[in-house]
Amino acid sequence: MQWQYRTILFEFRKDGLLGDKYIDDEEVETLLNEQGTMGWELVNVSAIQEGLLAFCKRPSSAMEREVGLEEPGARVVPSAGVVEAEPVSAELLQQQEREHIRNLEIKRRETMSSLDRDTIGEIRIS
Repeated sequence: MQWQYRTILFEFRKDGLLGDKYIDDEEVETLLNEQGTMGWELVNVSAIQEGLLAFCKRPSSAMEREVGLEEPGARVVPSAGVVEAEPVSAELLQQQEREHIRNLEIKRRETMSSLDRDTIGEIRIS
């Protein structure tokens, strides 16, 4: 059997300016139920820095039954505030995650270096 795969990113929301980050579980449920009616089965969910990444699959033949299917590519589902992306391989996701971690590490080192110099921006603290 051949499968199609889809990833859906449920981004964190923030409760006010300084509030906690959260995922709107009602929106997640609504979107997953919509995807289920189109033949998509949720197979895994991973926590990532931006929120939750859901992995869905369905038999390739289900694509023919879906009405109004858009061209492959990323799109935003406005009602849910969710980014829906075209299927990607696990290797590509791992590569993107490694690159993201590497970039975060570079930023962390720059910040630590700045703190070591006792500076805030261009102002030196003595």
